[in-house]
Amino acid sequence: MIPAMAWSATSDGMLDFANQHFLEFIGAPLEDISGVNFYKIFHPDDTAHLASAWHEIMASRRAREVEGRIRRADGQYRWCTLRQKAQLDHQGNVAKWYGVVLDIEDRKQAENALRETKSALAASEANLSLIINSLPVLVWSARPDGSADFVNQSWLDYAGLSADQILDWGFLDLYHPDDIPGMVEIWKRDLEHSDHTVLKGRIRGKDGRYRWFYFAGRKLTDANGVVRWFGVNIDIEDLQRAENALRGSEAALRESERKLNLIINTIPAMAWSCTADGALEYWNQNLIDFVGLPFEEIVGFGFYRMFHPDDVELMRVSWEEIIKSKRGRPADARIRRADGEYRWFNLRQNPLLDADGNVVRWYGVVVDIEDRKRAEESLRQSQSDLAHVTRMTATGELAVSIAHEVNQPLMAIVTNASTCLRWLQPGHTDLEQARLAAERIIKDGHRAGDIIASIRAMAQKRPARIEQTDVQTAVRDVLDLLRGEVQRRGIDVHLEMSDVPLNVMGDRTQLQQVILNLVINSAEAMATATGEKRIDIRCVLDDKQVVNIDVSDTGPGVPADQTDRVFEAFYSTKAEGIGMGLSICRSIVEAHGGRIWASSVDSQQGRQTGSVFHFTLPTAKGAG
Repeated sequence: MIPAMAWSATSDGMLDFANQHFLEFIGAPLEDISGVNFYKIFHPDDTAHLASAWHEIMASRRAREVEGRIRRADGQYRWCTLRQKAQLDHQGNVAKWYGVVLDIEDRKQAENALRETKSALAASEANLSLIINSLPVLVWSARPDGSADFVNQSWLDYAGLSADQILDWGFLDLYHPDDIPGMVEIWKRDLEHSDHTVLKGRIRGKDGRYRWFYFAGRKLTDANGVVRWFGVNIDIEDLQRAENALRGSEAALRESERKLNLIINTIPAMAWSCTADGALEYWNQNLIDFVGLPFEEIVGFGFYRMFHPDDVELMRVSWEEIIKSKRGRPADARIRRADGEYRWFNLRQNPLLDADGNVVRWYGVVVDIEDRKRAEESLRQSQSDLAHVTRMTATGELAVSIAHEVNQPLMAIVTNASTCLRWLQPGHTDLEQARLAAERIIKDGHRAGDIIASIRAMAQKRPARIEQTDVQTAVRDVLDLLRGEVQRRGIDVHLEMSDVPLNVMGDRTQLQQVILNLVINSAEAMATATGEKRIDIRCVLDDKQVVNIDVSDTGPGVPADQTDRVFEAFYSTKAEGIGMGLSICRSIVEAHGGRIWASSVDSQQGRQTGSVFHFTLPTAKGAG
């Protein structure tokens, strides 16, 4: 029960007992450590030393304290001290050894920490002395009366004197005569009434020249109540000269800033700048005057309030994408003028990047494009009018063929009506045949109505109506209108269509006009051809969700040097052409987010055998 780890050993040093406290500490039964097995509880690095010490103790019969590390039950080694005493018989021989083991881990750690602290303190003192003497400033300490009692090596090197010549009040001999009265007055005042001092003055160096220094000192009281002042003198000669130069340049800088501000506020544009995250930080006076809002209301992200309500979300999304991409991109939006009118503006911006490519600031301008927008709208209206005229012209030219197409279902209606009447006459009544004839009348009537509806849609002048439409259906509707024309010209039309609808977002009438123009161009191109007359129309969907439409023919083809020019306005390869058909086609296709181009098909002998007009349109899914 004693609060220590007790043990006993035979006269020859074999362990024969360990108390419960000892066994619980090592986490092993006595039989595992009895005899010479007790050595295995020691740290491997300490076993040889402890064995040697134990043999010396047994040989000398004189007890002494031995230290070593013992493994605790949790596997951790802890420092312990082993104390022992011999029990002697009447002849003075050792009959038994008794001892205790005391845990001294905490004491060992404290001793190690103390040794490390003493070593660190000695190194720190040496290091501190080295640092103080190596500092590129003049370090000093002074007594409570202001006399110097220490200067570092930098002080001695600068003055070129020994310490005895500088200490006490010798340092005053190195100060500039004009500075001494003011410096001494401040020094004495701070010694008496303050715990720190700050002043400037000139000190003479070993080269005989005076340099400006900044003096800073602080009063400290140690644990024994001894008061000393510690401070440094920092060479500010270059700084002083820089300050003088800075003061001389500040006026020029202010004048330059005034001129720059005048330029920015008078340029015929509205300039602005934003922080890296897109928050507005500056607008020039032109823009402030235009919107008529205080800068405080539009700084940061308040500038969104100047946009037209329909444009705010679009501008927000566009600006966030620009900030994320770190690349400028022009954007158009309507801005409210001070009188409440909205005008169209083009917003342009560029980032200022640092060496790592990070945005430091955004700079930009806002340019009024209201007149340009109106001109573009007028141009679009003119193009729409011209497209309508072109459709009407094409419809007029195909009047005979269209009349033929309409006449076919009408004649079929008359024939089927006569048949129906015949099957209803007495003596020849056959209601089933009459019903079938009536159904054919209805079917042909719908067909005639569909042809007339298509003609009306092509002829109507109306604004673009963007909706989901199947390109393949539009192609078939156009071919229905042109069936008579292509038959009259002896042209075979072959279709390569997808098994599923190819839906795009667009104006059905405009897309039909593109197909109509391309088919008529191909038909006219083969007017003088003597071989096979054939038009192939192909509609397919590629893996990029883009619909590809090709219209090819077996005519003479488009010369290679004219495949780009044929889409120019007023340029035509036909003597009687006005050169607007393909130009209108390009405008319609590009307005729908696609592109159009032409190429020639060469035969194996190198002779041109036709042309191909390609155009693409994004699918309704891709457009969304």
